[in-house]
Amino acid sequence: MKRREFIGEASCGAIAGSAALGSLLNLNLIGKLAADEVPEGDDYRALVCVFLAGGNDSFNMLVPQGVSEYEEYSGIRQNLAIPRDRLLPIDSSTVAGKELGLHPRLGRIKQFYDDDQVALVANVGTLQQPTTQQDYELKANLLPDGLFSHSDQQRQWHTSLPDRTSTSGWLGRLSDLVTDLNGPQNFASAISVSGINLVQSAAGTFPYVIGPGGSRGLREWNEERWVHGRIAVTNQLDLEYENLLQKLFIRRKKNAIELNEVFRDALETVPVDDSQFGSGTLSDQLKMVHKVIQARGELGVRRQTFFVSLGGWDLHSSLLSPHEGLLDQLDAALSDFDAALRGSGLADQVTTFTASDFGRSLTSNGQGSDHGWGGNQMVMGGAVDGGKIYGEYPDLYVDNPLDVGRGRLIPTTSVDEYFAEMACWFGVSKQQLPLVFPNLNRFYDIANPGPPLGFMRV
Repeated sequence: MKRREFIGEASCGAIAGSAALGSLLNLNLIGKLAADEVPEGDDYRALVCVFLAGGNDSFNMLVPQGVSEYEEYSGIRQNLAIPRDRLLPIDSSTVAGKELGLHPRLGRIKQFYDDDQVALVANVGTLQQPTTQQDYELKANLLPDGLFSHSDQQRQWHTSLPDRTSTSGWLGRLSDLVTDLNGPQNFASAISVSGINLVQSAAGTFPYVIGPGGSRGLREWNEERWVHGRIAVTNQLDLEYENLLQKLFIRRKKNAIELNEVFRDALETVPVDDSQFGSGTLSDQLKMVHKVIQARGELGVRRQTFFVSLGGWDLHSSLLSPHEGLLDQLDAALSDFDAALRGSGLADQVTTFTASDFGRSLTSNGQGSDHGWGGNQMVMGGAVDGGKIYGEYPDLYVDNPLDVGRGRLIPTTSVDEYFAEMACWFGVSKQQLPLVFPNLNRFYDIANPGPPLGFMRV
């Protein structure tokens, strides 16, 4: 890797995080107070965000299977409907009066669901407050900014702030709250295997970016033939500069080199068993996540967040075949990851969840589906109270009370509730939840003795 690329990846998140210092969401001043609320002990917990970039057509992932409900589904989906006899039936007794099935490419996910290791969360999306069809029609200032826009909705899923622009993401704010649980060298508390992102960035936290092959150092840095160049650069790093920009650049460069060495050495202590994972973009990323988790002791972390992603879900021109391929990749990668975690005895300590830009339109544009709003998500792990569907699975008939046009459904569960459930499991007390999710009180009363949604065994 060239020096410019290396420093850019290592420090871009820090620069973005610095901009948040003046934000009302700056949690540095209350970090110790919040950490006092976290359970003591040598427990380890990690959250792994699997972002399905482009907008997953999730009503073809979790599909009505009862006779009358399937007729409504096929009536609005038309050429996008999956044949009823191909669906994988699941126990949907938690959804009043509806029989549901999974996409036929999710065979391994279905097995996890049957074994109570996967929970499904219905019709989740960005909301400023509980919203009705009338609210939407009035175009009041109650709707998420930039509704149906990729960039705006991705940002809001990352920040859990649909009514404002922010430089901090909810996983970053969560990491800030529990920073005292990690060692002084806590750069590995937020790891991205898919580039710089907003969701893990905050005032005191920014993602340490690696690739599927690990941390990428300077090209030829450790090669013997470049020993004189390494000495020259090291001498340059030890110089004192008066210009503030030069000082910042040198500090970032030196820090990047040092952290790369620490990270590389930590991962070298982990035995490699690539046979547990298949091939593919997402499998390669989750393979590296598993390796980093195994090195948690060397890295001195007890709380970690991870970000991985799989693109290609923006299926306007063709849906059925490409969507099958993407769900097949998702099914295989999550299955391999779960098997690896179980083999390492870590299944109860790692929770993996999906997120996406938005759901998609139930109506067809002739070949595919267009940008929508609410969609279905899944959560996987040993701490998940699985085998159930949480939230309200909506009716899918044309012009139903949640339809704002073309089968774009108003969410009935907010991203705040979805994320807050996992934040509680991660170790944040209910009293601290509004620091991570400022709008949560519009959907959930933290004085409620029950959890936001109930899919985690807290």
